[in-house]
Amino acid sequence: MKKVLMILLIAGLAILVLMPKNEAVSLTQNAKAAIILNASTGKIIYEDNSKTALPIASLSKMMTQYIVLNAIEDGRISWDSLYTPSTAALNQPANAVKLDMQSGDTYTVNELFTAMTVISANDAAIALAEVVSGSEELFVEEMNNYAEKIGLDQTHFINATGLDEDETNLASARDVAAIASVLIEEHPEVLQFTSLTDFTTSAGVKRWSTNLMLPGMPEAMIGMDGLKTGYTELAESCFASTGVYNGERVITVVIGVTADGDDTIKPRFELTRELIDSYVLSQQ
Repeated sequence: MKKVLMILLIAGLAILVLMPKNEAVSLTQNAKAAIILNASTGKIIYEDNSKTALPIASLSKMMTQYIVLNAIEDGRISWDSLYTPSTAALNQPANAVKLDMQSGDTYTVNELFTAMTVISANDAAIALAEVVSGSEELFVEEMNNYAEKIGLDQTHFINATGLDEDETNLASARDVAAIASVLIEEHPEVLQFTSLTDFTTSAGVKRWSTNLMLPGMPEAMIGMDGLKTGYTELAESCFASTGVYNGERVITVVIGVTADGDDTIKPRFELTRELIDSYVLSQQ
């Protein structure tokens, strides 16, 4: 019930724009949608086109994380549960980010969850879906059922990864912020994974986080401890961030950030930094 009340609160709040109008426009003109949510109070600080359903790429994996963590909490699976890769998990597109599992090897849920969270491994997301529900198709049903249950009416999932297919996963920036808020509130342990700058696979390979704003990373921002990056051709560059600033947890979401030439990575972090700086300055 608590999570439902939170979603309803988020959906019903008036916009509290704490930055000048012309500054807000300049910050978000290079993104299709953006939102800043004070997760400590449930108040929306700023939003721009936040109610429109848009492709969200790997931001989808936050819902995958949530359902996996529910399954662990319920005792359906454990962090030590073992998985042997299926054909579906192994046959990922050549350009998709992967853990690079090998046929016949076994992997723990812990390694799969870490890989999905830290490097956005798509094969790991499918593997986790199969561990929890038996197939990705059944897992996606659970994703959509949950979205409907809590009133995310601009959200629809077709897979556990966020990869573009004939269709693609859709959600509004508000819905993404709501998913992030519930994920952190009900499963704060997720921050132990989202705050990792790197991890070493069972094959002994060191892999680095896609979140370059974590402390110690090239675009580091003090206070940042998550949450999820995303990119596909349909979604363009996306980022849902979270961190604690002035003693309060803040969630930002930017969707469809315009590339700077061939650079699809840095602009989403630059925009996120500007949004957070504006929020923090407004509170001083």
